[in-house]
Amino acid sequence: MTAALPKSIRLRTLNALLASMVGTAPQLRSDVDAVLRVFEADDETDPRLNATDLAAAAAQIFRLLSPDRPVPTVAVLDHRAEPFDALWAHERVEAALATTGEAADVLFWVVGLQDQYLAGTRARSTRWRAVYDEAVDTVQGLVARQAGRRRVTVVVL
Repeated sequence: MTAALPKSIRLRTLNALLASMVGTAPQLRSDVDAVLRVFEADDETDPRLNATDLAAAAAQIFRLLSPDRPVPTVAVLDHRAEPFDALWAHERVEAALATTGEAADVLFWVVGLQDQYLAGTRARSTRWRAVYDEAVDTVQGLVARQAGRRRVTVVVL
């Protein structure tokens, strides 16, 4: 992703990803979209929700969407309070993936990265977009190296 997307578009994108992974009907997709809009109605997700709580919320959305299908294990890398730093990224990605155990299907959700790099006027800056793209590439590369034989889908918001 090379540009900052408005929150409503990011939510629709996440909704489309979730819906496509479980193959839901259009009406259910709009219901999930409404839930996601309420969940992220503020500029910042509720700070009381830590990475474990966010993973549990995402897993619950999957279970609601498709109770008959297997739910991917959700790992959350939370950058809402702690800024991204390439020096410590390896350890943070490793810790987030460790929460999934030996799960074969993982949704790796990176929260707060767009807000860190592309908030406000930074969204129009080519320099900040390039730095954001580098951070995303770093996270994706680290996840790919550490995933082993597991199927991992990376979502960056």
